[in-house]
Amino acid sequence: MKQFRITYKFASFILMIIVYLSVSMLWRVLYRDMVARRRRYIKTVSFCCRWCMWTLNFKIRIINPPPMDRGSLVVGNHLGMFDILVLAARFPSLFITSVDMHETPGLGLLTEMGGCLYVERRNRSNIQNELLEIRDALKQGFRVVLYPEGTSTNGERVLPFKKTLMTAAAGTGIPIQPMVINYRKVNGEPVSHKWRDYVTWYGDQTFMPAFLRVISLKSVEVDIEFFEEILVHSEEHRREVAALVQKLIVGKYVKIPLPPGEVSPYAHIPEA
Repeated sequence: MKQFRITYKFASFILMIIVYLSVSMLWRVLYRDMVARRRRYIKTVSFCCRWCMWTLNFKIRIINPPPMDRGSLVVGNHLGMFDILVLAARFPSLFITSVDMHETPGLGLLTEMGGCLYVERRNRSNIQNELLEIRDALKQGFRVVLYPEGTSTNGERVLPFKKTLMTAAAGTGIPIQPMVINYRKVNGEPVSHKWRDYVTWYGDQTFMPAFLRVISLKSVEVDIEFFEEILVHSEEHRREVAALVQKLIVGKYVKIPLPPGEVSPYAHIPEA
């Protein structure tokens, strides 16, 4: 039964990828205007993510859903690849990801066809241009998603936020929308260290083993909780705003404990 479940989900996922790339390539050919093309991209991504979540039997609960008719800079915690799928399934969005992800074979094409915005985390020399691109997307009415920890984690805690990109919404009249993602149950059991590596993707893990672990599961239950919007009037307030957003998220995040005897890879990083 388990082997059948894995085979069925894998085949469905491959079919979904084929549909996603085919339709997105069509939009790439038909729409020369990047704004119009991105609007098509994110609708295609959202449809395919809903398909994926249904196939993988992810049950998504939205708490305090945000307005659907306007853009915002969504800021939240990041545990792994499925954070993106569960959010995109419910809220068509542009995601900010790293240039090295763009350079990763396979994943780079998937992110490009999804209309992602790229930042170079290894070298900050182009940060002003990256901020302008994010700000332009916000002004065009897109919902843009930022994971300010700068990396996905093993779930033991929320890492300190990198503040620079949060200034993209400053002075635009477009709000920051804080949110927190919590994986609640796997196969009907509360999430514990037993299930950690099924719902998180961290360190030097590669995509395929992580994906195969997830498609072996029967079900996953996840909550996405949104907080009150925050307007940033000036870049000078970024530290205070970042601290407030992080406090909200940390306050509602449910930690995934380390397995007995395992040393935290984040022991050298101050608590958020």
